[in-house]
Amino acid sequence: MTTLSLRVVEAGFYATVQDTGRAGFQRLGIHRSGVLDWLAPALLNTLLGNPLRAAVVEMHFPAPRLRFEQAAVLAIGGADFCPMLDGRPLANWRQYRAEPGQTLTFREPRRGRWAYLAVAGGLATPRWLGSASMTPFAGLVGVLGRPLEAGDELPLPTLARLGDNRLALSPTVLPRYTSDENCPIRIVPSAEFHNLDDASQARLLSETFVVGADSNRMATRLEGVVLRLTEPIELVSSAVAPGVIQLPPDGRPTVLLSDAQTTGGYPRIAHIITADLPAFAQRRLGQTVRFTRTTQLEAEHATSNLRQTLRRLAAAVAVTGAAHTIQKPAGAPATR
Repeated sequence: MTTLSLRVVEAGFYATVQDTGRAGFQRLGIHRSGVLDWLAPALLNTLLGNPLRAAVVEMHFPAPRLRFEQAAVLAIGGADFCPMLDGRPLANWRQYRAEPGQTLTFREPRRGRWAYLAVAGGLATPRWLGSASMTPFAGLVGVLGRPLEAGDELPLPTLARLGDNRLALSPTVLPRYTSDENCPIRIVPSAEFHNLDDASQARLLSETFVVGADSNRMATRLEGVVLRLTEPIELVSSAVAPGVIQLPPDGRPTVLLSDAQTTGGYPRIAHIITADLPAFAQRRLGQTVRFTRTTQLEAEHATSNLRQTLRRLAAAVAVTGAAHTIQKPAGAPATR
């Protein structure tokens, strides 16, 4: 049951409601959609005690202006857009309480490309095929089928208790958003990697690419380096997924993202590992990226380690919240 909402006062640029997406429908031609940076919303939802797939607002800069019409506990993470609540600066990766009538704004982009707003209990927006993620290709109405617009109301859940613990995530678990060439993105070769000529195989793993302006939620075009095949090949369209690096005829690699098609016919030369896809998605237009080769086993270990961290955080948040609920004396100040 829902009551009041989070109202969109100003829409910003391509802010959408997202969750972890629609798994299992690719065989029907329905792409997964979902958040571009899967790790940031997972950390925020864990911090707030939500399920990992709770719906959040994904924001590009300029970000939307949002007004709370009921009290809520919130957390912001991913890119740092200098959030402010009624003009008071907020920090990323920690809990805050918003009171009815307070307005959330974002001043400037400092780091990263996509920021996320999560609220305790998750957004109570409509679902399609079990997901709240916006998809622009299915003819859906409202926030399920388009970016946020001024006047939209995002229902907030009715919570039995609004915590005020002001918990924050330790810097040791936070993702690093950097274009530092000493922090390359890890990839594993895909089916057509060996169709690259020897020089292109070497360039893919040694040269610096630039995130092109022709990039969106479907894919990121990489500029600055042109790769070539040993000879032209014709492929039957095959399944693709977020993280796949395709090579169109112009030789500029394209990295598929959350809104990508379910099949494609361009050569699949590599795949960004799941653990590094958030860091890649957070690269801003014009920033650089380098790739380094890893193994499937190492890729699985990296993702497993992140998921273990999330489980440990969830346990710590649950215990800390319970301790504050039981032990904090009446009238005691909120923990900071």
